[in-house]
Amino acid sequence: MRTAGRIQKSWYESPWRIAGRAVSIAFVVAVIALIAALLVVPRVAGGSSLTVLTGSMEPTLAPGDVVAVRGVAPDQVCTEIGVGDIVTYLPEPGSPALITHRVVGKTVGTFDDGTDCRLITQGDANSAADAPVSPEQVRGAFLYSLPALGWVRQWVSENLMMLGIVLGAGLLGYGLWSTFRRPRTRVIMTSGAGGGAGAAAPAPAAEPSSDDLRVRELDLRERELAVREQELQLARLRLLPFDEDSFRELLPTTTNPERDQ
Repeated sequence: MRTAGRIQKSWYESPWRIAGRAVSIAFVVAVIALIAALLVVPRVAGGSSLTVLTGSMEPTLAPGDVVAVRGVAPDQVCTEIGVGDIVTYLPEPGSPALITHRVVGKTVGTFDDGTDCRLITQGDANSAADAPVSPEQVRGAFLYSLPALGWVRQWVSENLMMLGIVLGAGLLGYGLWSTFRRPRTRVIMTSGAGGGAGAAAPAPAAEPSSDDLRVRELDLRERELAVREQELQLARLRLLPFDEDSFRELLPTTTNPERDQ
């Protein structure tokens, strides 16, 4: 007899589920790496991440790119920053704006503010150099850039409330769908007692030992003798006149070999 059973289908048994799981994992890893690149790494390096607003550093940096900078102390600028490096600095002390340009020259000496050098910067797309930059104006040195993510970050900051509502609704909908959806299952046939054509074959019996064979042989011989004895009694009965009492005496002694098996 076959019986039907339900088994929940695992995600790794379907190519589509494998692909979906791989995409989900890749998306989560990408988001974590992006957050680390935008926030964690610059903070650990003592700097920050900034959005490029103009094209003065094109083609190296385009508007909308995110620039990660590491912090540099004023007394380390003259020793750590050299020609060819990209630095972020204040155009004037106390200015809220920041400029990110390349160092094209460096003047070493003693200056009125007590520093030992001046940096000459210029944008890659500009034709003229900037005014000399004091180490006190430098806010960081270039680490890496992330193309076009500045516009994404700006949009997120401007639409943070709407994004939170959409994200919350999406999580709520996914939770409801996961709770009430019917799990995808498959039906398999299992063999029961008295299986048919599809039933599993019985396990092979163990081979009998020599002692078991001898016991069976003796049992068969005893049954043969009992059958022969019955045949002789029946033959005698046929030769004698019919006697009902004698026939009844033979009935209890008559055995059925098939029942003894």
